[in-house]
Amino acid sequence: MDLLERYLQSVRTYLPKAQQDDIIKELSENLRSQIEDQESGLGRALNEDELAALLKRHGHPLIVATRYRQSQHLIGPTLFPVYWQVMKIILVIVALGYGIAALVMLAQSDPIFQVLGAAFNFVGAVLPTFAWVTLTFAVLDLGNSKFRLLEKVTKECDEKFDPRTLPPLKSDSPDARPISRSKTAFELFFNVAFLLWWLRVEPIRRLALFVALGPVGLAGKIPFQLGPFWKTIYVPIILLTLVSISQQVVNLIHPHWVKFYGVTRLITQVGGSILLYLLYRAREIFVLAPGAADAAKFTELLRIINLTLHYVFLFTVVIGVFECIKQIRRLVRVRRSHAMSPAL
Repeated sequence: MDLLERYLQSVRTYLPKAQQDDIIKELSENLRSQIEDQESGLGRALNEDELAALLKRHGHPLIVATRYRQSQHLIGPTLFPVYWQVMKIILVIVALGYGIAALVMLAQSDPIFQVLGAAFNFVGAVLPTFAWVTLTFAVLDLGNSKFRLLEKVTKECDEKFDPRTLPPLKSDSPDARPISRSKTAFELFFNVAFLLWWLRVEPIRRLALFVALGPVGLAGKIPFQLGPFWKTIYVPIILLTLVSISQQVVNLIHPHWVKFYGVTRLITQVGGSILLYLLYRAREIFVLAPGAADAAKFTELLRIINLTLHYVFLFTVVIGVFECIKQIRRLVRVRRSHAMSPAL
């Protein structure tokens, strides 16, 4: 029954965590009942080809999981983890941006009422963003649950599905578990958004400025800009982001490719740590923007921001080194477990 266990394992990866055990138990009992009925008719146990044909008739694991998922809320349990992660990141970015905008206004000696007014605009910026993100995810979830869009898209995949090509059974070790699809989708969304912003795509740049700084960002009154050293690492940042995006696209399709995930994550972590160390060594992370009004007022604030970022980068590099070591150890354990599987 190894093929059946591999099939159930693949279905499990497409299910929400809270429902996995109940659905897999029900599906297992259903399939075992079908197998027993067919074996009773034949008077013998099913061979691998016959079992594979039975599982193929039942459907591709992705489509089977879609049949079991039901949306009883505005956003169902399948998409809600990604939706909630996106909302939390947006709230943090907006809050930090409005905090910086308030500091800039204080440094310009603006009246306290104007500073408080800018702070209250935080709510005005969050509500439309919250509404659009919620509406987008609700439409996606509704379309998937009501019209089975995912099933239509994967129809050809279902026709070519061969249960004998399913991934081997995984051990209970955390190192061998499939990569979380919700986490991967969340990372992919923000990596693509960052890449478009870094490439200076104007609509994305203006949207990011508005989300982060509110009206201040669109007014062109930001007194700071990136220092000259950022030009040196402009292309390496693009390359590392493309590596991350490639890893996330592949792991969305093949969450069982744990080794590929580990290797690409190690590459991006090493590269990111090197770039952060170079930024730590740079003298000016941010500089005054040309033509900034009352530049003298911002000199001390700029010094504090640069000094704070130097320590943040140094702390992040130390964490990155430990993460690289952790990733290397994980790759070694995964390699050992794969080497032991044939022997077992």
